[in-house]
Amino acid sequence: MDCVLIDCVRYIATMARKRRIGWYSISLDTLRGWGMFLILAALVGAAFFAYRYWESRALERRATELIAEGQELVERLQGDGQIVQFAADFASGRDLVRQAEGAYASGDVRGAVEVGKQGRNILAAILSYVERKGAGGEAHFLSVQGDVEFRPRDSSDWETARRGMNLESGDHVRTSGSGSAQIMFSDGTFYTVNPNSAIVVTRRSESSGTGQAVKIAYGLLNLFTQDNPTRIETPEAAAEVSPKTEAFVAYEEKSKRSRFGAVRGEMKVSTPEGLERRLGDLEQVTQEGGLLSEARSLPSPPTLVTPADNREIDASRSDEVGLAWDPVPGATGYELQVGRNRLFVDNVVEDAGRRKNSARLGIRGEGTFLWRVAAERGDEGRGPWSATRIFRITSFRKSGEGDTTPPELTIDDVDRYGSIFIVEGRTEAGASVEVNGEAVQVNANGTFTKTIQLVGEGWSFIEVKARDAWGNEANRRRRVFIESQ
Repeated sequence: MDCVLIDCVRYIATMARKRRIGWYSISLDTLRGWGMFLILAALVGAAFFAYRYWESRALERRATELIAEGQELVERLQGDGQIVQFAADFASGRDLVRQAEGAYASGDVRGAVEVGKQGRNILAAILSYVERKGAGGEAHFLSVQGDVEFRPRDSSDWETARRGMNLESGDHVRTSGSGSAQIMFSDGTFYTVNPNSAIVVTRRSESSGTGQAVKIAYGLLNLFTQDNPTRIETPEAAAEVSPKTEAFVAYEEKSKRSRFGAVRGEMKVSTPEGLERRLGDLEQVTQEGGLLSEARSLPSPPTLVTPADNREIDASRSDEVGLAWDPVPGATGYELQVGRNRLFVDNVVEDAGRRKNSARLGIRGEGTFLWRVAAERGDEGRGPWSATRIFRITSFRKSGEGDTTPPELTIDDVDRYGSIFIVEGRTEAGASVEVNGEAVQVNANGTFTKTIQLVGEGWSFIEVKARDAWGNEANRRRRVFIESQ
């Protein structure tokens, strides 16, 4: 019995000792768990603050990168004559870049990133569009009006010319009596191929330093050089045109007679026989056979007086438009052109030999018109054209008496650059246009180009509206896919 009691006491003591040992074991594990939790919490906190610091620095880097890219794009685009059609969009992109600069300076880095990205995207889209339209050749068609064709150097077939098409050395261009084209060459020289003209694009001669070269088969060619000289050849003579020069070259195929003129700047004319003439501002020379005339002065371009540029004329109050310009000393007459496009093709008025420095035109309909005048001086020919002015014919007759037909409206092209879209289209002259509610500058011939940015991702619509003077409206929609950048 005593042994049993002793064994029971020993058993109870052993169990109590085991419980105490187990309790202490649980407490140590708990402490270790809390320690690990605190260490992990500290590590997570440190990582969070490190991430926030890294994110802040990354945002700063991103903001400075976007601002720098935007500034570079502004510098590249602002001297490019091809962005005239994007003047408003370029200004918008440039202003967004400036806003980003201001936001960054004030400490709003996230705002600088958002605004800088918008500005950069708009400017990059414009540059990409311009480079895509004009890259890859000696030159490209900047504008085409009426019947214009080109023939590649390795083909015998003539093709219809379109704006943006590239031209290589050896390609031929010709215009009909109702066609004209503006061509931008890779060195910045700008040419206007007038109606009833033909030229051949030739590669620049690096060894002679003559810059871009063109051969004129017949007709009239106007040109502006930028920082490089250019060479114009006729079958009977040639001209070396200096940088920063406005000039013209005309060649009559039947008489084999050439006329070279410098409106401003300098050019040197030479014949295969070795004759040379140097021309300065408002000077010209003619070539006939192997002979070159002495340099003679050109009549000055007239200064237009009335109507004022962009004048709106109410057709309900008058059935005539009066045009007037200052007389040019020594002029024996004037040539007047009134048209609906800047290339003055298919003109409403084509009047040469006018004695007076004024004209009155009967109004035959509404629309936007352009006009210009050149002075004539006997056998010396026509001088340079005046600056071009625009006037608009509108009518404010009572409702119910006017036109009820919506204006013509066509979306020619939509180019996508991520979330930026460049819309090209055309409507009737004088109509106003909106793209997704934003007003668009419409050219005198009804063409327009607009850059817009769409929000979100996936499929969306671009809506174009045109409204004429009577309030008639035309709508066109184009489904597009938006990609984020």
